[in-house]
Amino acid sequence: MPDSAALLTALLTRIAALQAPGDAQYLPGLFPSQRLQKALRYRREDSNVFFTAALVYTLQELRPQLPPAAQALAADIVARGRATYPHYRCPNGQPTYNYYQTQPRNHFPNGHLLSRFRQFAPPDDVDCTALVHLSDPGPAHDPAWLHARLRAHANTVMGWATTGPAAFRRHKIYSVWFGRYMPIEFDVSTLSNALLWHHRSQLPLNEFDRDSLAFIDWVITSGEYRRAPLGVSPYYATVPLIAYHAGRLAAEAPALAAARAALRRDLPGLLATAPHFMDKLLLASTLLRLGAPAPPLLGPAATLAEVEARSRGLAFCIAPLLNYYPHTRWLAGWRLSHIAWECPAYSLALVAEYLGLGGE
Repeated sequence: MPDSAALLTALLTRIAALQAPGDAQYLPGLFPSQRLQKALRYRREDSNVFFTAALVYTLQELRPQLPPAAQALAADIVARGRATYPHYRCPNGQPTYNYYQTQPRNHFPNGHLLSRFRQFAPPDDVDCTALVHLSDPGPAHDPAWLHARLRAHANTVMGWATTGPAAFRRHKIYSVWFGRYMPIEFDVSTLSNALLWHHRSQLPLNEFDRDSLAFIDWVITSGEYRRAPLGVSPYYATVPLIAYHAGRLAAEAPALAAARAALRRDLPGLLATAPHFMDKLLLASTLLRLGAPAPPLLGPAATLAEVEARSRGLAFCIAPLLNYYPHTRWLAGWRLSHIAWECPAYSLALVAEYLGLGGE
């Protein structure tokens, strides 16, 4: 097996080096990421809080498993990352968060079209808000307030879903967006992040929480996440990403015992046939988190350079642009209409997480 302590320290050192010092593209403390459409040779530097919040949360969870030399590095990375959050907070002061900078506004940075028009600025979203609150659960982030806010923008309250599995469109399920003018959308990975925040906040379950958990459970136990990943998780539309997010919640949520068992059953076969290293790593990390064995993915003499090369190319989230409009929704599966996002530093944090979970 690799020397986990040495490799973890090397990974944290490299992640710290990738954290922006502050320049024309990135605020100090952010982690650079790119949005891209490889087939169209489209690639832009993309300054957002999502990957920084996800990485900060991952390191906070990992910190007890880090060797002493890496713990101080992790603490500094976390502090610098959390310092960026106010730039993404809702301009009216409420503690919801946007993917893109709101103060001052900077949506789709380096774009030639979308960045020029205010109507293309996305509203605050549940994913970024949940990750910020998970990684910074201080007095400025009141759990009861956010719980009420989620309900106020949920299906059956703000509007009605017209996408996602038809059997659940009349259920009380949280939407992806806080915005008043965005469609109600279900995304099982986003819901898993929101319900993980809810679980960690030790809030009582209401009918919206129960319906959202029932949706997550059905998506996994029915196998729908394998048959139609875009239909149940439009912003994380791959099987490994859905399994990773749902598994992270299922490892802790009593209501997802059936989903937990289904993932333990499904993932070994999915891992064996996954074509890419990072897909295998996401599936293996999920198995380990659920208390199941996973095959080793790193060689006995794995080096940082080798790991970094193998970790490249993970599109961790997508935007299916044609899914937003009823008259183009039938084309949403067309890959040329998807913009993807990747973050090299976050991919390395996922490798570190795998090692911290006991991976080899």
